[in-house]
Amino acid sequence: MRELVVSAIAETEIADILAFSAKHHGAEAARRYLILPEQGIFDVLDEPDRPTSKPAEIGDLRLYPLRLAIRRLARADKVSTSPHLIVYRYDDAMVEIAHVLHAAMDLPHHLASDGA
Repeated sequence: MRELVVSAIAETEIADILAFSAKHHGAEAARRYLILPEQGIFDVLDEPDRPTSKPAEIGDLRLYPLRLAIRRLARADKVSTSPHLIVYRYDDAMVEIAHVLHAAMDLPHHLASDGA
């Protein structure tokens, strides 16, 4: 099994997403939304070359839409949709979660300027 590495930037982005969710949708929605990135991370760790991910157009980064992870959540934990993407890279030894970003961002520009 590959080692999982979650960047400090990705951890901060998840915390920011959860804070936004709590502020705008309430504590219960934030609790449910916390489970979604965890499921997405498990998905890419389990199968990083999954056909539902796609190249990010920057280096070796790939994108996995969190909306695809919703179907694997328990009914009590489901959210209706997600505009976020897991940005990751992988090799034979590890899966690195580089970012968790909103899909509406100019991803190539953001990722290129970030040096991810």
